[in-house]
Amino acid sequence: MKHAAPLFALALCAASVPFDTHAASLADLSFLEGKWASDRSGFVIEESWTNEEGGVVIGMSRGTQNDAVRFLRFAVVEKAGDSVVMRFKRYNADYSSWEATGPSVMRLAKTEPGRVVFEATDAASDVQRITYRVRADGAIDVVADRTDEKGPYLVEFTLRRRD
Repeated sequence: MKHAAPLFALALCAASVPFDTHAASLADLSFLEGKWASDRSGFVIEESWTNEEGGVVIGMSRGTQNDAVRFLRFAVVEKAGDSVVMRFKRYNADYSSWEATGPSVMRLAKTEPGRVVFEATDAASDVQRITYRVRADGAIDVVADRTDEKGPYLVEFTLRRRD
């Protein structure tokens, strides 16, 4: 009986979380396909996303400022069981990796038309969530929930089609 109260509390918490009955698929990412760019006061972020082929979607990013590469990112998104998983590695201009022990791994946690949310599978990851959302004008808002030695913060930018 002493375990009943915590179990009841856990059941109440689980009941209050919205349940997404949509089965995640790579088709949920189709709005990302193509070439995109954002200019944040001279810091340019470019992203290119492929269509689904062979069970994977590939995303590549490049951040530049003052004609110099600041970062590169290579992402692979694939179906993994009942889920969709994104694995990515980021690189400095000298191609040294930001991830010391392999790729960051995120699962597709929420989908709705024109919006996907990926969440980290490792609580220690510096990126905990990435949201891509299509705006009415066709641009895509990107929000990444990150943490560094100073604490949590958001990286926000808007991608506009370039192809």
